[in-house]
Amino acid sequence: MKNTVFTLTVLFFLSLTLTTNTSFAQMHSDPAYIQVVSAADPMTVDGVLDETDWLKRFDYLVYKAGSLPGDVIYTVTDEVLVHGSYPDTTTTFVKFLHNGLDLYISLQSDDHSVGKFGTSWEGDGLFMKIKDASGAAVEYKLYFNVGGVNPDIVYEEPGLYPGSGEGAAWKHSATIVNDTSQVDSGYTAEMVIHLDQLGYTDPYGNIEVMINIFDPDGYEDDMDPYGSVGSYWKSWWGSEWGGEFRTLRLADPQVKNAYVTTNTITLDGILDEGFWTDAESVVVGVGSNTSTGGFYMQWNDTLNSYTDQSMATIKFVHNGTDLYIGVVSDDNSVCKWSPGWEADGLFLWMTNKGDYSPSLRMEIKAMYFTGTVGDGISFETSTSVPTGGAEGASFEPGGTVTHTEVGGPDAGYSLEVVVHTDLFGYVIGDTVRLSCVIWDLDYSSVDAFSADTSDYAPHWWGTQWADPGFEKYNLYRQVVLSNLTDVDENPASVPDAYQLLQNYPNPFNPETNIRYSVPKGTQVTLKVYDVLGNEVATLVNEFKNAGEYNMRWQASNVSSGVYFYELRTDEFVKINKMILLR
Repeated sequence: MKNTVFTLTVLFFLSLTLTTNTSFAQMHSDPAYIQVVSAADPMTVDGVLDETDWLKRFDYLVYKAGSLPGDVIYTVTDEVLVHGSYPDTTTTFVKFLHNGLDLYISLQSDDHSVGKFGTSWEGDGLFMKIKDASGAAVEYKLYFNVGGVNPDIVYEEPGLYPGSGEGAAWKHSATIVNDTSQVDSGYTAEMVIHLDQLGYTDPYGNIEVMINIFDPDGYEDDMDPYGSVGSYWKSWWGSEWGGEFRTLRLADPQVKNAYVTTNTITLDGILDEGFWTDAESVVVGVGSNTSTGGFYMQWNDTLNSYTDQSMATIKFVHNGTDLYIGVVSDDNSVCKWSPGWEADGLFLWMTNKGDYSPSLRMEIKAMYFTGTVGDGISFETSTSVPTGGAEGASFEPGGTVTHTEVGGPDAGYSLEVVVHTDLFGYVIGDTVRLSCVIWDLDYSSVDAFSADTSDYAPHWWGTQWADPGFEKYNLYRQVVLSNLTDVDENPASVPDAYQLLQNYPNPFNPETNIRYSVPKGTQVTLKVYDVLGNEVATLVNEFKNAGEYNMRWQASNVSSGVYFYELRTDEFVKINKMILLR
């Protein structure tokens, strides 16, 4: 079983390497940051890498002498031949995931000579420095640096943070560590660092790291590392020993609440109704911590740069089972891709309740398809979408003239789309599975297309294609048709203490308001429990900026009785009692 897992994974990664496209060279060489997407569940740190999350398609680093970058493949900062001639040009893929504040790092290596660097302390594997929340750099190592016959990998953590992580490796059956008499077939390894133990509180913040991959070949543990036998190559992202750091962006929240409203929504593309202001949202674009991923396509000019790095904010509210999705984009060039069908706008993947396979995805498009100067969006759905299942509209502010580059930069656009989720089987309280893709085509209008200057940069929350051949392990995200309204009552005033006030009204039927405040940005959970301690509802589970908040809870699905609501942060816990009377 393990041999099969390793073989299939190697073939998967090799296929990516073979299809490398050098047109991504500028952005994908030595990136300033890597987007770290969310794992669906906590990972088992056993080195095997058999969890589906590791097989999903997202950005990662490749450590290989002379390697070229590609679509989701990023190359490192520098490399050096320390000793010898390096006949075994090993490829090591380094990937990242996170589950809250647990940072997972995996290695996948095809190394033909796994072992330590002779009598030195170094060996095959990973040496990294990571800055804790105070900015101090500490070291983690996951490497084969022990002598003897076929030892296991060694995990080392900083003395300041004992128990802050763990690591493990799985050696292919043909790999015998420190044995130079045969050809090895590589290893996989994984490590977790519990970032909360390093002082971090934001599960969607930035982490500064440098990562070095060691690759000594042809050594036994008692050999002179600089003698006549053996070779040693190392490469790094950031710097070799930690003077220069790169960034891991913890990103990709998997769940957002669509807050309830009873107000009438005018579907005109203008997000001017008050409820949009405080609606939960994701920002989709280059470098956003709430995006899942994205890429930048260049045509003939590999030195071309992505000059219009647009950002789109996607918001969610609902009225009954009608899910409203609002989009506000700052795009400076609103157009379609002249050679093809793609265009600026929202490409939404929907699912029927319970049917989340990629082959069952349904398309809803609110995009600038026509190519006619001044036109708004075209609204299209695939044949699998129920009749009348969705509709949408766009708004182009003054300064935006679509499908032309004459007249200077555009001033963006906004969209409103409503999905009648009851036609997809959903009811209030359900979690809708979907993916939101924002296409960003620039300088590709009918009067401007050029393979040397036109840009093509989709970004997404969820997945780009949800296709069994392209995104086999799809990344649908979740929007809850919640009974919640959470409003920052006084964003200009910073509270000086944590507070959880008594709900009002109390007793209540069927809805009540719960006010709380946080004096600084922090991860907040607000949960409701019954008298037996069973969790009834999670009202808040996200990072909140400093402020005073009001959460409205509609307790329509629970019986009369006494309930307790708990506010919890890293520094504060308080529980209050409330009474529901029918």
